[in-house]
Amino acid sequence: MLKENMTRILGIILLVASMITHKYFGVSVVFVVLAGLVMLIFGKKFAQQQFKIFINSFKQINKKYFLIALYDLIFIAIFFLVIPIFSQLFMSKIQNITTVESAASLLIMLLAYLVTVTIILLLTYSISRGLIWTTILKKKFTASFAKRFLLLNFLWWLILAIPTVIVLGAKVEYLFAFIALAAIVYIHLTSIIHYDFTKNRKIGKAIKQAFVLTFNNIKHLLLPYAYIALVYFIILQIFWIIPQTEKIMLFASILFVVFYLAWYKLYLAQILKRIE
Repeated sequence: MLKENMTRILGIILLVASMITHKYFGVSVVFVVLAGLVMLIFGKKFAQQQFKIFINSFKQINKKYFLIALYDLIFIAIFFLVIPIFSQLFMSKIQNITTVESAASLLIMLLAYLVTVTIILLLTYSISRGLIWTTILKKKFTASFAKRFLLLNFLWWLILAIPTVIVLGAKVEYLFAFIALAAIVYIHLTSIIHYDFTKNRKIGKAIKQAFVLTFNNIKHLLLPYAYIALVYFIILQIFWIIPQTEKIMLFASILFVVFYLAWYKLYLAQILKRIE
């Protein structure tokens, strides 16, 4: 009886926990409340099936899981290396500009800086994501795949340019909520795009599938995302017991994101295999 109603029990626990901790988590607690409500509305049979898939996702925390996390850590390490180096180089160039006539040169250098950094990050991002998804789906990472995957990410980033400007233009009091929601949507859609492309190698289809799969299977995705929110809420409690210093918090946050998203991708891949 307890096993059959585990999803609803977890939903009740989440709602109670969100009421107790809402002062500490602010706007983000809304996602926990929604997750708790979702766990209460589904039928027993469907909830049982989804709970079994959810539990089985933790069995994938093995060598492949840590390899996925390693690829992500390498990308983050490159990100934190590239940004300071090029920023310092750009600032040193600015200090040498002393006349108004040099404004054009400054603009050119700024554009060159942005383009160079974007290219480097796009390359490392695409390689790391490609290695992650070929590992998850047991596909070969070839030169041909890497080139088309790079083009896919370039087109996807172009598509996201306008929504990104809109989100960043939101009022300050709503900015955090908008960024949090935008991050969730981005991670979800991008994961489906990468999943589908890795399987089918078709750029247009992968982008289209992200939206088609989402809207046609919203019912089948709500409960898995409620579980995803549950895991996020549980792991987040670790931050209460670690030293509250800036460096330790940054390091802990990076590890949290990397290992959480590694599990998320493995779990989502299981869900997508069932609904596509």
